[in-house]
Order: sequence, then C-alpha cells, then structure tokens
Amino acid sequence: MRNVSLEVWEFINQPGDMAADMMGGMGGMEEEMAHPMHVHGLQFQVLERQVRPEMAANWETVSAGYVDEGWKDTVLVMPGERVRLLLKFEDFTGLYLYHCHNLEHEDLGMMRNYRVTA
Repeated sequence: MRNVSLEVWEFINQPGDMAADMMGGMGGMEEEMAHPMHVHGLQFQVLERQVRPEMAANWETVSAGYVDEGWKDTVLVMPGERVRLLLKFEDFTGLYLYHCHNLEHEDLGMMRNYRVTA
C-alpha cells in the first residue's frame, strides 16, 4: 500500500536577512541574490509566487523564463520573493535535506535537515 502525504512549504528570500548574516564576508552582494532551493528525497509543485513591490523590477527581468508547471526538486527564489510549494511525501522515511544550490551558501551552512516519519 502506498503512503502519500502532502504539505505546503514556503521559501522566502528576504534581502538582508539570513543570507546576510551567514555571508557577511562578501561585502553585501548576497543581500540581493537569487537562491536556487533544492529539496532532497521528494518532488513538489509551485503553487504561488509573490514578490515585494520594491523588488518587482528586478524580478520581472527573469520571471518570463520561469517554468513552474509540473513536478520539481529545485525552485529559483528571487530577492524579495515568497514561493509557496506543494510537497508530496511518498513511502520513504528517514533524514533528508534542503539547501541552496549556490555553492558558497552550501559551504556556509544554508541548508537544513528534515525527517520523514511514517
């Protein structure tokens, strides 16, 4: 028998927030950096994107290139953007991880574990 559970998660790229604290040695350029967020062990669908009005001009330069349809394991979160995801957990239990795919962010700890239990 197949065990499936759905959850809604949000990734929020708040310029000057967590990334700035973790990446303080980069002279401030991280404050307006896009984050390709990758979730291990499952797939998700993009439900919604919201962007802060003061960040809309930069966001609009790339938003036409988004392909949000279908199942994914990575989503690009632009500065000032909030992305809501529908995650589908199936059959597998254990410890997994989500992280930013920017190598410098991975190395400096922009990743978290999550545990799937039956």
